[in-house]
Amino acid sequence: MPYADNQGVKTFYDVYGEGIPIVFLHPWTTNGYIWYFQVFPFARTNRVIVIDERGHGRSDKPRSGYSIQEHARDVAAVFDAARIDKAILVGNSIGGMIAMQFNLDYPDRVLANVILSSGTGLGETMPKEAAEAFKNNFEATFAALLEGAVSARTKRERPEILEVMRSHFMVQSNFPKYVFDSATADPNGVFNWNIKHRLSEIRKPTIVLAGEEDQATPVAANKLLADNIPGARLSVIKEVGHFYQLEKPMEFNSTVSQFITSLNLR
Repeated sequence: MPYADNQGVKTFYDVYGEGIPIVFLHPWTTNGYIWYFQVFPFARTNRVIVIDERGHGRSDKPRSGYSIQEHARDVAAVFDAARIDKAILVGNSIGGMIAMQFNLDYPDRVLANVILSSGTGLGETMPKEAAEAFKNNFEATFAALLEGAVSARTKRERPEILEVMRSHFMVQSNFPKYVFDSATADPNGVFNWNIKHRLSEIRKPTIVLAGEEDQATPVAANKLLADNIPGARLSVIKEVGHFYQLEKPMEFNSTVSQFITSLNLR
């Protein structure tokens, strides 16, 4: 099993296919399996790299070190281990945050970005009561957050998606509670990381995809990204919440494929 090392923390990654590399970065509390509907369709034409971020899945789960900057360094370690010079980054939620930070820290290694249901400075709009609820009853509070992160149609027609998303954070060997605590307490962790003043430094072609019914990272949070990343385009998808790649996988794949084709990469 391939692992990349960043100062003793090992990050698991999988590689499939050949061609221009695409690196997939998953949402918080999940792991690389969330890209199941993308890996092999894209591996037919591209080299696909799927990462389990630190604290998740098959990667190491240290007690601390959950800044978005540290996550970006893990991705750089994967690039080195897999001998990737440059890649297209596809990031959902915290995965999108990691992708944006990677653009700031390693701009020459980025070809383009697909940012899906993400944001920056998310803690600014979080009510104090919500933060306390996370501390006091993590599982119930996060389950309620996920309820609002999946569209009404998905919950009605594909209830298995919400069920599998809930299950991810309930399995300690996939996402321990201490990882949640450490990440939320980190001054540059998932809720506290804020690069609003630096979004203009992201200069690679970027598309921002937002689910119209996403209450976790609402359209406004994604619009902020698109409005401030030079040349970025925002696409708002109806009847989708936080997980476009699961809720409408064929449509998502088509959207990403069209974006990649428009880049005219050789």
